[in-house]
Parts: sequence; C-alpha cells; structure tokens
Amino acid sequence: MVNIPHSPALAADGKDTPDYRKTYLRRIQDWKDQTKEQAHLAYRNSPEYNNVEKYIRYLEGNQWDNRRPKYKSRYVENKLELTRREKLALLTDSRPVAAVMSATEAYADTAEVIENVLRAEWVRQCSSDTLVDVVDIAMLHGIGFVREGASSPGSMTTLALGPDNVLPIQPSLRSIQDSTAVLYRTWKPISYFKRVFPMNSQDIEKEARYADSKSGESYTRPAHIPETTWSQMSPQFKRLVGVKQLPDLYSGSKLYGSIQLEEYYYDDLTINESNRTVVVKDPFLPQSMHNWWYEVKPGQRLYPRKRLIIFAGDRLMYDGPSPFWHGMYPFIDLKLNPVPWSYYGLSTYRPLLPMQDAINEVPAGMLDMTKRVLNPTIITKTNVASEASWREYLSDMPGARLKVNPNVNIGADIQYGTPPMVPGYVGDLYRGVILPEFDKVSGMLDIANMGMKQQIPSGDTLDQMRDALQTPLRREERFVESFIQRVGQQKVSNIIQFYTVKQRLKMLGADGLTWDDFVVDPGKLHPGDKAGELGQEVKQSFWKQFSLQIKPGSLHAGAHDKKKMEALALASRGLISRQELMRELGYQSFEIARIMEELQQEAAAAGAIAAQSRAPRTADQKNGPSAPMA
Repeated sequence: MVNIPHSPALAADGKDTPDYRKTYLRRIQDWKDQTKEQAHLAYRNSPEYNNVEKYIRYLEGNQWDNRRPKYKSRYVENKLELTRREKLALLTDSRPVAAVMSATEAYADTAEVIENVLRAEWVRQCSSDTLVDVVDIAMLHGIGFVREGASSPGSMTTLALGPDNVLPIQPSLRSIQDSTAVLYRTWKPISYFKRVFPMNSQDIEKEARYADSKSGESYTRPAHIPETTWSQMSPQFKRLVGVKQLPDLYSGSKLYGSIQLEEYYYDDLTINESNRTVVVKDPFLPQSMHNWWYEVKPGQRLYPRKRLIIFAGDRLMYDGPSPFWHGMYPFIDLKLNPVPWSYYGLSTYRPLLPMQDAINEVPAGMLDMTKRVLNPTIITKTNVASEASWREYLSDMPGARLKVNPNVNIGADIQYGTPPMVPGYVGDLYRGVILPEFDKVSGMLDIANMGMKQQIPSGDTLDQMRDALQTPLRREERFVESFIQRVGQQKVSNIIQFYTVKQRLKMLGADGLTWDDFVVDPGKLHPGDKAGELGQEVKQSFWKQFSLQIKPGSLHAGAHDKKKMEALALASRGLISRQELMRELGYQSFEIARIMEELQQEAAAAGAIAAQSRAPRTADQKNGPSAPMA
C-alpha cells in the first residue's frame, strides 16, 4: 500500500499549486487501485466466496444438476429454505432488553433521553427488519454488516450489507475495527452525486454506466497480472483470480445511468509535520455548518478519527476527516459461526447441503422406482412384430393393439421385466437417520410429528426439548446480542453528535429534554461549546461517558416466556412491584409511567366515590320521616 499524499486543503502555504494537485490526484488514484485489489484478494480468500451461488440455488429450490436426465425425478423437499425461515424467526422474534447507562450520576437524565431516542428510532426505522436482513446475510455469507450513518438534524440510517459491499483491508480475527482500512462500494444514480456533492459533480455523467439486460457477471484484470497473461486465461481461471464487478455495465447514451460509489475509510497515521496548528474540516463546508472539524497542533495526528476518501467511478469526490465523533469505522460485523482461521465466518448452510442432497435423492429414487413399476419394461425377441407395429404399440394404453407373427408364443416371447424392489432399510434410513440428523444440525423441532404421538408433551416439556436441541442457536443469539450492543454504541455517539433539541422534542415531547439543555449548552446533549480551550475535545469525546448494555439471553424467546411466568407468579404473591412486572412483560418506561398514572387516577376516583358512600347520615336520615299525629 502506497503512502497517501496530503489533501490540497492541508498543503502548506505556497504548495497548493496546479502541479501539486496533479501529482496528488495521480498518487491517490494509485493508492485506490492497490487498496481495492488488496480488499478483493482478502474477500476472494474467504471460506464461502465460491459457495454462495450454490447456497442461493439450493434456497431457490434448484437443487438438481442441469445435466440430470429429463426422465429422472427432480423431487425437492426444500428443508434448507424452511430452516432459513425458522432460524430467522427464532433469532429475531424478540426485542432485546437494552439500557443506556453512565458511570457519572450527573448524566443519568441524559442517558435516559438517549435511551428513549434509541427506542423511538428502533420503531421508526423498523430496525427489527434490518436485523432480519443482516442475520439473513450472515447465514448465507458467513458474515454480514450494517452501515451506521447519521446527519444533522437527527437523521439516522442503518443499512444491512454483505461482504461484497464492505471489504476490510487487513482485518483481524476479532473485529473490523482493527482493520487498516475499509472499502464500502455500491452503485448510485447520477442524481445522488449531484445532490450530495454539488460543488464537485460537474460533468459527472462521464463516469456513468448503463445497465445491459443481457449482461451477467464480469471479472476485470488485477493490476499485478499483465494484459498478455490475462488475455490467454480461460473464463474459469479469470473467475478465480479476477476482480468481480458488481453489475456488468457498459458506457452508453441512455437516459438513466449509475456510478459506482467507493468510500475508503482509512486509519491514517500521518502527523502534522508543520510548525502551525492545522484546521481539519470538510473541504466543502464552512465550520458553522458541521461539527466534525477540529484543530491539530504540530506533532499530533491529522486524522485521529479516520480519514474518508470518496470516489465516483474514477473521480475523486471527497478527501477529508470521517464525520463521526466515535472515531470508529461506521460498519459493524456479525458472524454467527466464526472460525479461528479466517476473519470471515462459515455459512449456516454449509453442513446442511450434503443432508439436503440425501433428503432429495431418497424420495426421488423411490419415485423413479414407482415410475418403472407403473410403466414396466417390455422384453421381446427380434421379428416378433413389424417395426411399424412395434413403434405404434403402447402397452399402458387401454385397448392397445399389436399384430405379431404367426409363430410367436405370446406368453413366452412378449413379457414384462421384473421391476427392482426397494429395500426396507431405505425408508428406515430416510425417516430414522437423515431427517432427524438434519433437524438436529439445523436446530429445528418437528412439532407436527410430536402431535401424532399417543401422549402429547406439555408446553414446558417442549420448551425444555427445544432448549436442549437449540444449544447452537443460543450461541448464535449471544453473537447477535454482542452485535446489537456494538451497533448501539455507535448510535449513542451519533445521537449525541447529531440530534438537536428540536428533533428530540419532535420525537419524544418533554421526555426529550434534560436540564443541561437549558443551563449548560442550550439545545445540545453534549457539553463543551462553552468550555474554553478544551471544549472541542470534551464534546467530541462525551459519548464515552455512556454505554449500551444488552441483557444476556434477552433475545432468547424461551427465556422471555419463562421470565414472564416467573414475574406473574412473584407479582401475585406481592414479591415484586407492578412496575417490575411490567418491565418483565416488555413495557417501555414511558408506557409504565402512563399506566401507573392512570392507575393512580382510577384509585383516586374510586376513593372519592367510596368516601361519598361512607358519609355520616344526618339526624333526619337516621330517624326517618315523622309519623302523622293520630
């Protein structure tokens, strides 16, 4: 990887010349090419890179080889797709129990506001659907990603992505945050670049490509392979060593086009070697319009919170600081089956494919046998009948006619072949070994077969059986919980950085305000703007005062049901409060407060009615009406 030159915005006085800009653009283009090649090489070495297309074909039900003879049965019992749907439901069917906390007691109100914003955004953004998407991607590829983005005022985005969109460079086995750089790539319409980069998108149409309906996958030549060697390679070998393109596009003069967006987040270790303080900011925005600018003194790092370089095709669109205060790559990885020999995990479907083939082959073979029984083979001698009569003869057609030679013995010379018998152990193998083993490995529980037993297990027994069977599932749930916690930590930072008081009032009403909004820095969750020289550092690191904690096991649906039953039993005995009962039942804090207020109002109204009914009677009411004089 080559060194990246300084942006012209950071060039020393007198060095921002046309020659410097030309050299800068050339060198940064070289850096981009080498970085992209290294990212693709790491992705191609992932365990599932060559298997994903096969998994997709199996999930779609295309599980037989195209070379299989047409007369053979193509029976498919797609238990792989059933496993996918059931596992997605089990891993994402409950909301995790999360809380934002601060070690500083003075920030308790701020932590509560951040937690309320997180809950509101979970509902507004349909985050449960995003969670399903990223778990689905991780089950297929072995790894999935989300991209956390935010902007002011209070606009947060969470996007599920696959390893073909997010390519870390030199990743560690532990986390994507330990990578040297991360490449994010996708395709965007021309209007996107004109809207996001209005000052740098002149003639951007030259970078556009236009979709070809007849195109398929394409692979381009890596920089280290000569053109003469590449031209002599077979298509299969080009697929193995080439760089895969997202869609196969071509230049043209169509109306709508797309441009490949490439965002490089780079952990740049360059320091300020000048003798003056440098202001690092967005090259297109004044300081008053963004809050991620900062000052760098001599000897300090120019990009302590990562450097962001954006390309539209081959055109450089942005080179400046990453906009996020948390200083992390805005990507969080999820691996449901991590392995110690690769950063990329293994797919959920890898161990199930051989058993899926066996599940298909046994019934398909039995159907082929059935066809042979229903359409038996006819065995005869030569010259029994004329060729024309024999071709027109269909033995299974009612009223079929066949004229034979006079000297033919019908019973001996024309007869049916004996069909082979299916051994009894084939069915036993299918029902007793293959199907149960698939359910065991996939973590599914066959409830339908249990319903046909003479004694149906109780709900508690089924839960215990499910828990015993789904030990790998609970392991995967722990990975999902850790993933949500890491996503939430970046969300906490983004809420502090980008959410204004107006946005919080709009979302939460009065619950979106804290006392600091009025006395410290009006309208901000973070202090620092008025804290003197250290104000910039204080506000941009304020997010470290908070942590998002996910309750262990809170994603496990069975554990939720057990906790609810225990809470109901304890509440009936008066051993826990009604607030704790409602928390265990899944009510949010503002819902609990509203319910408790309504209960107090009802109790007050009932007390008033009871007081009126217990008012002492007057003397006239006690004595009743006076009796008439005789």
